[in-house]
Amino acid sequence: MSDLIFRRNLLALSRSSPDLGDRLLEAEPEPSLRIRPARNGSPVPVISRDGREAALHSLIDPQREAERIIEAQPADGFIVALGLGAGYLLQGFLRSSATTGVLAIEYSAPLLRSLLEEVDLSELFLDERFTLALDPKAEDIQALLFSAYVPPLAGNIRSLPLRGRVDLDPASFGEAADAIRDVLGRISDDYSVQAFFGKLWFKNAARNLFLAEKPSAALPSIRRAAVTAAGPSLEESLPALREAKDSGTFIIATDTSLPALLGSGLLPDAVISIDCQQISYYHFLGGLPRGLPLVLDLSSPSRLARLSDSVRFFSSGHPFCAYISSRFRAFPALDTSGGNVTHAALSLAEALGAESTILAGADFSYPDGKSYARGTYIYGYYGRFQKRLAPLESHFSGFVFKNTSVEREEDSRPDGKSYARYLTKPLMSYREHLERFAAASDMEILPLRGKGVELRISKKTEVRRRERRLFAAGPAKGDAASFLEGYIAAVRALPAPSDPSLPYLGRLRPEERDLWTTLLPAASAFQRSGRNRGIGAADLLETTRSWAIAAVEEALGERS
Repeated sequence: MSDLIFRRNLLALSRSSPDLGDRLLEAEPEPSLRIRPARNGSPVPVISRDGREAALHSLIDPQREAERIIEAQPADGFIVALGLGAGYLLQGFLRSSATTGVLAIEYSAPLLRSLLEEVDLSELFLDERFTLALDPKAEDIQALLFSAYVPPLAGNIRSLPLRGRVDLDPASFGEAADAIRDVLGRISDDYSVQAFFGKLWFKNAARNLFLAEKPSAALPSIRRAAVTAAGPSLEESLPALREAKDSGTFIIATDTSLPALLGSGLLPDAVISIDCQQISYYHFLGGLPRGLPLVLDLSSPSRLARLSDSVRFFSSGHPFCAYISSRFRAFPALDTSGGNVTHAALSLAEALGAESTILAGADFSYPDGKSYARGTYIYGYYGRFQKRLAPLESHFSGFVFKNTSVEREEDSRPDGKSYARYLTKPLMSYREHLERFAAASDMEILPLRGKGVELRISKKTEVRRRERRLFAAGPAKGDAASFLEGYIAAVRALPAPSDPSLPYLGRLRPEERDLWTTLLPAASAFQRSGRNRGIGAADLLETTRSWAIAAVEEALGERS
C-alpha cells in the first residue's frame, strides 16, 4: 500500500468527482484485493472470492489485451465502462481524440479504495473526458447520462464491460446495464426527433415571438373535460360528446380532429396543435371559428398563429422554447413528451385543473384498416388524387401500409362480430407514453372504447379535488425584437468551440452552456444531413451558431 499513490489518485479524482474523496477516506480497504505483477511486470488487481482468485486483466500482458479489444472496437464516441480495474482499457481508448467521453461505473467503496492505494490512475482521472460514478442507483446513472452525453457532439454511445469485474458482482452491474439500456432508448428516440425537427423548432419559435409578446386572455379553470383525437372511433363517440358538451364539459379538440367536429356541428371550447411542420396547416383549411382559442406550441408554424384571433402559446420541452420562457416571458408548460397531440391535449386538460377527462377517438391503431375519422384532413387531401384506377380507398390503404412494420390483430365486439385492426410501432409507442401519463396523473381519464386498442388506464379509486388554475402567460420582460437582438449578440460572444467538445461545454459559465443548449437540436439536424456527417464537433457547433444567427436575423427582417 502506498499513501502517496492514494493521495495522488484522490487529488486527480477531485477534478470530476469532488465528493468521492471523502467517501473513500472513510471506507475501510477491501482485504480481498491484491496486486499481482503480470508476466510483463504490469500491476494487475486480483480479487479472492470463495477460495478462488479472479484477475481483472490478463496476467500475461494487460496492455496487449486492451489493444486487441480496441482493435475490435475502434475508439470513437462515448463509452460507459462497467468496471474500472487498473484502467488499461480506458486509457487506451482515451489516447484517441475520437473518444469523446468515458463514464466509469464502480461498486464498493472499500474495493475502490484498495485499488486506488495500489494503482496510480491519476493520469486517467485528470483527463477532462473521464467521469467516475461509485455505487450509483439506476436513476443516478440515467441522470449522469442525460447530463454528460450530448448526442450530436459525443457521437455513438456504447457500454464496455470489464468482464472480470462484472462477473464478481453481476447483480449490481446487471441493474446498471438495464438502466443504461433504458436511458439509451429514450435518448435515441429524442435524438431522432431532434434530427428531423431541430431547425424547424428554432426558426418557428423565433418567428412566433412577435405574436407571443402580445397580451392574451387566460383560459378558464375547469372541472370536467373531453379530449378528441382523430381516430375512426371518434365518429361513434360524437353523440356522447354532444351530451357532455351540453352538460358543461370543456371540449379540447386536437388539431387533427377539429375538421371532423366542425363538420358534425360540434364546436369545441379550445383546439391544440403541436406539430412544427407546415402540414399541420391542412387541419385548418376549412377555417377556424372566430373566438375559438388555439393553443400552440411556441415552435408551431407561425402561419398557424396568424390564422387565429385567439391564440395562446405554451412552452414545450424544446431548449430554445424553455430559454424564451425563462428569460423573455413565462409561458405555461405542457407535456409533449408523448410525441403526439392527444398526449399534449390531456396535459392541457390537467393544466386547466380538470378532475376527469373523457378521451374520444384515441384508437392508437387502424381498425378495419381505417386511419382517421371522416371529415379529417386526409379525406380532402387524398380526394384530390383519386382516379378511376386509384380510388380513395387505395390511397388510404397505402397510407396505412407505408409503415415498415404493420401487425394485424383480431378482435371481436360485444355483438360477436369480429374485425381486424392494424398496429404500428409509432402508434404503440404513443399509447405506452399516454398510459404512463395517465398512471402518474391525479386526473381521471375515461376512454370511450371503439374498435381501437384498449388503453390500460386504471380507474382512480378516489378522484382528488384539483386546484383551480388559469392557463396564461406572464408579462413580457421587454419586446421581442430587443430580446432576439440580445440573444444573437450573446450567441456571437460565445467562446470559440474546441475539441473535445464535452469538456469545452463543461468549462463554460452556466449562462453560456444554456445558450449552446438552445442550439443543440439544430446541431442534431445539421449532423444528420449528409454534407455535415463526419465533421468535428467544434465545426458542427460553429456551423449551427452561424445558421442560428442568420435564422434570427431573418425573423427580425421579416418583422421590420
